[in-house]
Amino acid sequence: MANTQRAEKLHFEERGKGLPVVLLHGFPFSHHIWRAQIDALSDSFRIIAPDLRGHGQSPAPRGVYDMDLLASDVCALLDDLGIERAAWVGHSMGGYVLMAALRRHPRYVRGAALVATHPLPDSPDKRLQRVQSAEVVLSEGPSDLALSMMAVLFAPKFDRQSPAARDIYELMATTPAFGVAGALRGMAARPDSVETLRQIAVPAVVIAGAEDQVVKPAVAEEMARSMPGAALVRIEGAGHMPMIEQPEATTAALREFLSGLPRR
Repeated sequence: MANTQRAEKLHFEERGKGLPVVLLHGFPFSHHIWRAQIDALSDSFRIIAPDLRGHGQSPAPRGVYDMDLLASDVCALLDDLGIERAAWVGHSMGGYVLMAALRRHPRYVRGAALVATHPLPDSPDKRLQRVQSAEVVLSEGPSDLALSMMAVLFAPKFDRQSPAARDIYELMATTPAFGVAGALRGMAARPDSVETLRQIAVPAVVIAGAEDQVVKPAVAEEMARSMPGAALVRIEGAGHMPMIEQPEATTAALREFLSGLPRR
């Protein structure tokens, strides 16, 4: 059945001038994970960093947040800002949203940076796990889910007691329950995007944490190989959160990619 939910007005931060760049956060975070990149890249680019539906300060309605719906929210934001095309940077679930945009709304995408993400659908077991987790979050809140995610988000040597790690936990634990559940159900229902990436018609880069426990490096490597002309950048000393664990290296990789994109 088609999702008939309307686009939501997303909360967002906008900084800088130049080539429009959309930074999409993963699950269950907000645009604040990109703080270092917003500060650094806004010297040369027009950065638009939204909170996806159900996250941060954006509305969190009931329902399933399928990836096409989240992509449509972002496209509606670009329409409101008068932006016809932008470079999209998608982290984890934000990468799924980017792939949905490539599939459904390709005219909005000037370039694609896929960060700690992959194109594969959930296995049946993983799909069931997400649906069950959504039910638990609705009844008990997101704190336990946030705690379990902390075990796999970072490279083994990253200090999980650091202020940066504590901020990530608080961000996850305070994401609205409807938002967490809606995103979990939407990710469970997402399609295979391998063919979408094989047919990509814009410049692309894959940025992968060398110690990512969520998206294994071999998966990122295969994804990059499947995309015409795509580069692979490995961020040493980073797990699933390279923008937090290794902000300077992640910013440098994004700057190099974005600087090479056509302006029109």
